[in-house]
Amino acid sequence: MEDHRLKAFCLVIEMKSFSKAAEAKFMTQSAMSHLIKNLEDELGVKLLNRKGKTVIPTSAGRIFYEHAKQILDQYRKLENDVYSIVEKVKGTLYIGASTTAAIYLLPQVFYNFSKDYPQVQIELLVSNTEGIIQDLHEGKIDIGIVEGKIRSSKAFLEDIAEDEIVIIASEDNPLTKTKSLKSYDLTSQPFIMPEVGSGMREFIDDFFQATNINTKDINILMTLGNPELIVQMVQSGIGISFVSKWSVFKAIKDGSIKLLHISDKKLKRKFYLVSLEGEPSTLVIKTFREFIKGYRFFMPF
Repeated sequence: MEDHRLKAFCLVIEMKSFSKAAEAKFMTQSAMSHLIKNLEDELGVKLLNRKGKTVIPTSAGRIFYEHAKQILDQYRKLENDVYSIVEKVKGTLYIGASTTAAIYLLPQVFYNFSKDYPQVQIELLVSNTEGIIQDLHEGKIDIGIVEGKIRSSKAFLEDIAEDEIVIIASEDNPLTKTKSLKSYDLTSQPFIMPEVGSGMREFIDDFFQATNINTKDINILMTLGNPELIVQMVQSGIGISFVSKWSVFKAIKDGSIKLLHISDKKLKRKFYLVSLEGEPSTLVIKTFREFIKGYRFFMPF
């Protein structure tokens, strides 16, 4: 019961970019641009201007954005109120997830959930941990799935899966020949780092601090926001990186990636279901929350 063009328009405004909005919705940039163009053609009014790589609203676009947000909010309230009365698990569920969770944990969860609850439409917004917490506070999503530390004191956390962090290098990297590495040996290598604000970046910073490595001694050659791209860059021999074990199953299996072992101690963290309320406000949120809490995740190797 809503116009997807309104949601696309609001997302472009909020992210100030067609490409970022498209990536967050797992759409192509051309598809996202087409939705907005279709909306502008129907209204006969220009809503957005491009300023370099940044998208800014026109005066008409700012007014349209405010009304669009109100309309979308009313749609959500209407659905929630009606379906709650009849106790029907139906409606739209807005989920924010980190890239790692979205790519490696959620596809199978969504598949099984959709089989049980086919009348629930899932809207997935992909961002880093910092962005997801902000989206929760701004009401853009109902719940989030993240990893790492959560700085918001208002966030309600429930761990749903375990993650192991591994250090990876290409198969011909000289460090792979050393069976027992010391933490400081890593400073001899260029690093491919995840983006600032991500749970993984925070985990890496904490690791360096705990092992008394000055971040100034780290040669950061490249910073990327996509874990799959990080793995591909490591495969090419550009540098080494810390990644989730979930992301390297195929590369380890085919031998193009090797694990670097610092010690016998494994680097662990949790994936969390995060919300701003202890008790879900809608039946859809409550149902998904209980579903994923009971879901059995298995480490890939």
